[in-house]
Amino acid sequence: MKRWRCNPYLCTLVFCGKTFTVPVAHKQQSKAGFTLPEVLVAVAILALVMTMVFGVFGSLLTATRTGVETADNTQRERMALRAMADALAGASWYRQSGPGHFIAGQGAEGFSQLELVTRVPPGYWGERSLGQSPLRRVQFIVEPTHDGDHQLVLKQEALLAATNSVTRMHRTVLLPRVTQFLINLRPHGADAMWQSVWDSTNALPRLARVELATHENQKPRAKEMAVYANAASHAVGVSGIGATTNIAGVVFGEGGFSIDKGSSDGRLIFLIDKSGSMHGERLAVAKKALLNTLQQMEEGSKFYIYFFNRDADAMPASAMLDATPNNITRMTEWLDTRDARGGTDPIPALNGAFGHEPTEIWLLTDGQFHPRVMDTVNQLNAGKDIKVNTLGLGDEIRGRRGEALLMIIAKENGGTYTYVNPEANAPEPAPQK
Repeated sequence: MKRWRCNPYLCTLVFCGKTFTVPVAHKQQSKAGFTLPEVLVAVAILALVMTMVFGVFGSLLTATRTGVETADNTQRERMALRAMADALAGASWYRQSGPGHFIAGQGAEGFSQLELVTRVPPGYWGERSLGQSPLRRVQFIVEPTHDGDHQLVLKQEALLAATNSVTRMHRTVLLPRVTQFLINLRPHGADAMWQSVWDSTNALPRLARVELATHENQKPRAKEMAVYANAASHAVGVSGIGATTNIAGVVFGEGGFSIDKGSSDGRLIFLIDKSGSMHGERLAVAKKALLNTLQQMEEGSKFYIYFFNRDADAMPASAMLDATPNNITRMTEWLDTRDARGGTDPIPALNGAFGHEPTEIWLLTDGQFHPRVMDTVNQLNAGKDIKVNTLGLGDEIRGRRGEALLMIIAKENGGTYTYVNPEANAPEPAPQK
């Protein structure tokens, strides 16, 4: 006999006089969830993580901004120093210069200032408005700004302008913020001392040392710059260093190089640039001048020819040749085969030229070259027994380091520098029909 008695949680079974209790499964309602302390802890952890993330992100942004500003300031400092180096390299004496030829001194609040007359290179600041006037009066000055800082400003005006009005002045802010701008100048001479003021009316400094800084506690950026025309005196004719001529309006090459036509014992060597920039009319003009020169030489005098780019290209002869019609004809055939290509380095050709023990050397180029070329000539011609003449061809060399170096080489070695105007050699336009 079985009997069941149940309640919501237990069932009782009576069977054969024995009682059995069986639990009944009961589905309860879920009470899962977060307590308030748990929520507060989670929010606190999230806030801590977000604070760390935004802190790292902010540091990254600050570092990036600082790096960009530093790079920008560094580039601006380099550009400012380059502008000063180009201006100093082209400084020279000019009859039209008047006041402010070369003046350096202390300006407002301890900053230096510099004013000079210079022939600037192509592409210099202000090219758009002053591109037709490479000869300029240039000023580097420090001006106060509205926020209490200072800025480095470049001012320029055309030296040969009809009027020097405000409209002719070109103004460029080289450095929007500057904390140090110092210029020291050194005269020519082994025992010369650096000086912060230059007011000499009859001499130029040999070197300028410029120090720039754009922030407080910054180590200044310093650079020494050469004033290549420091040995020059006031120009009375064509501006330049030493004995200078200017072939303008005369076709260069018709009369050849200005050799001593009455000399029968001259040993002349010609070094002609055949770099890529001499391609076309320029190399043709140089060849024509050389050939006309050889034909004017007296019999008994000797000659040798080098063309050069990065290497020396000597004429096919082991020694200097007599200026005979037969030898000139042979070399004319060789001249016709020379073409223009490559860079510009006259040093290998100079080493070969001085080895022939010439009495006079002619160096013609249209390019820029390293100042060690001048040092090489001084070493090879230490006794100054050999006269070295130089020629600069083309507007690209005008007023730049290459022309100044050619002037100095000629001056220090008893020669003459000649500037050849390429426009005078350009073929006349064909008449219109």
